[in-house]
Amino acid sequence: MSSERRWSNWRALVALLAGAVGLATCADLSRGDPSPAVGADAGDAGTTDAAPTLSFATDVLPVLGPCATCHVAGGQAGDTALLFTSDPATSYTAVVRLVDTTSPGGSRLLSKASGNGHGGGAIYLPGSPQYQTILTWIQQGAPP
Repeated sequence: MSSERRWSNWRALVALLAGAVGLATCADLSRGDPSPAVGADAGDAGTTDAAPTLSFATDVLPVLGPCATCHVAGGQAGDTALLFTSDPATSYTAVVRLVDTTSPGGSRLLSKASGNGHGGGAIYLPGSPQYQTILTWIQQGAPP
């Protein structure tokens, strides 16, 4: 096996392991459900009256941690519009482009996260606590 191919295989394995670790460690289980359950019309605005206001930097960015495994400069998805950096404000600018606050459930961010048109497959299934956190944040107007 060529050295270039071994290096490529090694990078793929490291990315896979980093994604698995990110998925396993991104949930803050001590906090319970990050958002209230929503019904079949999960994308309607105004369904989060009792939910505390979420913040991108403290609530959503950690949930999107697994995405940063590939969506970084030089990463597997480094040629996409969604690129994470070490600066939360810059990452917010990239993420908010995939958000539709007028139709939260139809946001491209949620569609991609659930695997629709996402080369990395499903990251969070609809109804999962992480998906619900992102949905609630969008319903709240996607504050920074």
